[in-house]
Amino acid sequence: MFFATPFISAALMMLTGVTALPQPEAGGLMGRQSSCPSGSYQYNQTACVACPAGNTCNGGSDTPQPCDTGLYQPNTGSTSCMQTQPGFFTNQRGSTTPFACPAGSYQPYARQAFCYGAPKGRFQQQSGKSFLCATCCGWAAMDTNNVNPVNCTGSTPYAWPNSGDGCISSPTSCTRAATCSQAADGTCPGETIRG
Repeated sequence: MFFATPFISAALMMLTGVTALPQPEAGGLMGRQSSCPSGSYQYNQTACVACPAGNTCNGGSDTPQPCDTGLYQPNTGSTSCMQTQPGFFTNQRGSTTPFACPAGSYQPYARQAFCYGAPKGRFQQQSGKSFLCATCCGWAAMDTNNVNPVNCTGSTPYAWPNSGDGCISSPTSCTRAATCSQAADGTCPGETIRG
């Protein structure tokens, strides 16, 4: 037969992350609930529970508050959310981790719920970036969400840098680039476009 003693009950609560609510002071109103510590919430008004990841808890509520879009919280027991950094986003409330903007897109600002696609004449080969690269002389990017620029060859071997006009047959006054790829650290081969 098992009997719960105050010591065993306290040990079980510590192991499960649940804490009993403090008892009202003598002379207090009947039925008055004591608040939980910051970073926790009242579960069924009987116990304090650590705030789940993706939420914040001020201790006085019985419901965790989900982090808004553009914010996230990876830890339990939190009282505030973290904002996404440039190059990252969260598009759902209650996020526990930020998402990197995929290749072909970017986000120059913090606390955002989306990424911008690379427009014509610009590209981004890497994920999690806050900037775009301009196309090089002799290379084109004619779509949106461009990951890789196209090497102009054949009857249209020319292209102006940072232009959405595509490959053309008329010679340009710029010097043709042999390659047009980002470095491993994300550095652009030509002009960097921010904001």
